[in-house]
Amino acid sequence: MTTYTPCGRIFLIFFLFLRYTSADLVYDVCKQTRNYSLCTEILYKASGYSDSTDVKGLARIMIEASRSRAAHNLVYVRGLINNQNSTNLDDFNQCLQVCYKDYRLVVKAFIPNAIQSLSSGSNFDAAVAILLSADHILSCQDENCVKMSSNLNDRCNEYADFAQIVADVLRIA
Repeated sequence: MTTYTPCGRIFLIFFLFLRYTSADLVYDVCKQTRNYSLCTEILYKASGYSDSTDVKGLARIMIEASRSRAAHNLVYVRGLINNQNSTNLDDFNQCLQVCYKDYRLVVKAFIPNAIQSLSSGSNFDAAVAILLSADHILSCQDENCVKMSSNLNDRCNEYADFAQIVADVLRIA
């Protein structure tokens, strides 16, 4: 049987308390969102950060994850544009150009605005910026775009759904 000194016991209890507290925090926050499993997946992937953070820190992790998702979609749209040939429909190309501009605005303006708002203590404004970013990419779901690329439509829907989860976390923070 192992015995610990009084200082060792205090350290062990403190360490266990911190470890369980961070896991409980992620659980408590994510259970209040629309998609518990996706929320916990994102926050546990960032476990190096979320183990020692508060709810505001978890919200920032989620905002950064939304930036990453939007940036991946931006690259995807750019790839669709680059793979266009001259025989493709002008409507699809026009849709892709609008979609590219919208995702670029999301990555360059809406999400940085959300981060700035969160940093200044305005969680409501951060949530509004994230929700507006999701609303802004609806142009990518134009009928012509959907006909030509259902994958693009799926990506837009996934981003919009994820933005709702981020807004849920911001509401809690």
